[in-house]
Amino acid sequence: MTTNCTQFHNLPTTFLKAFNSLQNIPSSLHDYHKDNRIPGLDFSQQTSCNNSSTSDEAEENHMSIINERKKRRMVSNRESARRSRMRKQRQLDELCTQVLRLGNENHGLINELNQFLETHVQMVQENDRLKKEIIELKHLLNEAQLAPTYTNLKALQDDD
Repeated sequence: MTTNCTQFHNLPTTFLKAFNSLQNIPSSLHDYHKDNRIPGLDFSQQTSCNNSSTSDEAEENHMSIINERKKRRMVSNRESARRSRMRKQRQLDELCTQVLRLGNENHGLINELNQFLETHVQMVQENDRLKKEIIELKHLLNEAQLAPTYTNLKALQDDD
């Protein structure tokens, strides 16, 4: 772990002063309390280093949390994309099935329409034939009704 202490730029002079004052320190530092300070040595710099290392650890922790969130988001996005692809494939399959079903239905309707058209043509032909037959029968009926009149007229003509 690297410490980022900007206060060590003046390290040589501070260090030398502290080192010179340390030569007069007894071997046992247990006798010194918090309030007793070694001349020329400032422990506040050490505290700022600890704060810096603590902030470095906090930053690393924060970065690991961010990285974990990114990983979870990536996994979630991949899963979402997979579900989306599956949904699209399902829709495509349904559309293909619908195309086949509608194509078969269309083919059946075309066949049925052709049968109706064929039947229609037959009915029109039959209707035309029946109309002609009606005309012929009317003509024959008129002739049959006129025949006695003609025979009566002919008889009258023969009597004259």
